[in-house]
Amino acid sequence: MCYSLTYPLTHLLTYPLYALCSKLFMEPQSIKGILENVLRRAGMDEKIEECRVLLLWDDVASNLAARTEPVGITRGRMAINVTDSVVLHQLTFYKRKYIDKINLMLGKHVIRDIVFRVGKVEKRKRVTESRDDYIRRLHSLQLRQDELARIEEIVAQIEDEEIRDSLRELFISQSKLTKYRSMGQ
Repeated sequence: MCYSLTYPLTHLLTYPLYALCSKLFMEPQSIKGILENVLRRAGMDEKIEECRVLLLWDDVASNLAARTEPVGITRGRMAINVTDSVVLHQLTFYKRKYIDKINLMLGKHVIRDIVFRVGKVEKRKRVTESRDDYIRRLHSLQLRQDELARIEEIVAQIEDEEIRDSLRELFISQSKLTKYRSMGQ
C-alpha cells in the first residue's frame, strides 16, 4: 500500500507507540514524576521508601538516636540495633508511636513492625546545634578569592541575570557546605 503525503503519519505507527509518543511529547511531566514511574516499573519504589525510612530514623528517635542504629528493613519489618537493654526497654514502650510517626512522615504504610535488639552501634557524631546556629555558621564561612573567581567564571556564561544570580548563590552555598563538612563540623 502506498501512502500519500496527505495521509496522516500517525496511521503508520502502531497505537501503543503512538500513544507513548503523544504522552512523551505532548504532556509535560516533572522529572520527579518521570523518575517515580521508572522506579515503580522497575519494582524499586518500595526499596527507595525503605531507604528513606532508614534516613528518617534519627528524626523519629530524636534524643535516643545516638544510642541506636537502623540496620535494615525486610518485608516491612525494621531492625534497629541499640547500645544496651535499658535503651531497648525504653524504645519498646514507644514502638507503636515510632511506626505511626514513620508511616505518617512518608505518607504511606511502609513499616508494620520494628524489632529492637542489643547489638553494635557505630559511634556517630550527632549534630546538637540548632538549625539556626548551623545556618549562621555556614553563612559566616568565607570562600577564598580563587573559589569565588571560579564560580564567577562559570556563571558568567549565563545570559539571563536572574538565573545567573540564582546559580551564583547556589554555587556559593554548595561550596560553603562542602568546606564546612570537610572541616569536620
